[in-house]
Amino acid sequence: MTGLALLLVLASALCHASWNFLLKRSEHKVAFLGSAGVVAAFTLLVPAVGVAALNGIGTAGVALGCVTACLHGVYGLSLARAYRLGDLSSVYPVSRGVGLALIPIAAALLLDESISAVAVIGIAMITAGAYLLHIEPHALRDLAAPLRALNGPAGRTALLTGGLIATYSLWDKNALDELSPVVLNQFAMTGHALITTTVALTRNPDDVRWEWRARGWSIVVAGLLIQLAYLLVLAALETSRVSYIAPSREVGIVFGAALGVLFLGEGLGLWRIWASLAIVAGVVVLAVAP
Repeated sequence: MTGLALLLVLASALCHASWNFLLKRSEHKVAFLGSAGVVAAFTLLVPAVGVAALNGIGTAGVALGCVTACLHGVYGLSLARAYRLGDLSSVYPVSRGVGLALIPIAAALLLDESISAVAVIGIAMITAGAYLLHIEPHALRDLAAPLRALNGPAGRTALLTGGLIATYSLWDKNALDELSPVVLNQFAMTGHALITTTVALTRNPDDVRWEWRARGWSIVVAGLLIQLAYLLVLAALETSRVSYIAPSREVGIVFGAALGVLFLGEGLGLWRIWASLAIVAGVVVLAVAP
């Protein structure tokens, strides 16, 4: 992975963890996320249309983009439900960790990408760090506790969210052969906004109005961060392999756990902060992997 790619990924991770924090703080999760999605969809709409008009976009590109839109919209619904059921400091690591575990395997099987031994070590370190985040320090011998936690509604929804993350990461990597990052990102943001907003308005339009009155500025900031976070990842994907970029994003688990522990009073305090250092170490190993 190049130094530029690593910088892009770290910036994306911080943006991603921050808008997830704002989403978790909201009262009506789907309404908040749908509103933020609208902000994100309009942020770079004009440049995206300009790039599409300049470069042209064929039928294959439109088809790929529409699938991307659907995947990101369903992902948004799953994420909102997960945060309604569980904590930021637990849902975030589980959903991101599942994506981490699935992406390199799927990339090797479906995209014919190779993974070096050093990269495997880095991925294993990130996975171990995500697992340690869910072990209580006073019960270190209970290594199966994280697995039991996944049996609950929040855990199952977080797992589904992780599967969607892996799916759209691999799909979007393939779609970049037909679409520029700006245009593909616009498809993703538009689908995200349309699906989540439609569901929110169908359930209860008052929830949307309430969120705008109570957290209007948070919605705007979250929308901008959503747009920026994924655009940075798409830019990084153009410079390195998806099996390296996607796992490196999991440094956001550190940021997410810290936000949950420090500002929402969740989790297991400093234990989760220390456990997250294994993820940081794994990212460093992954970054220097050939």
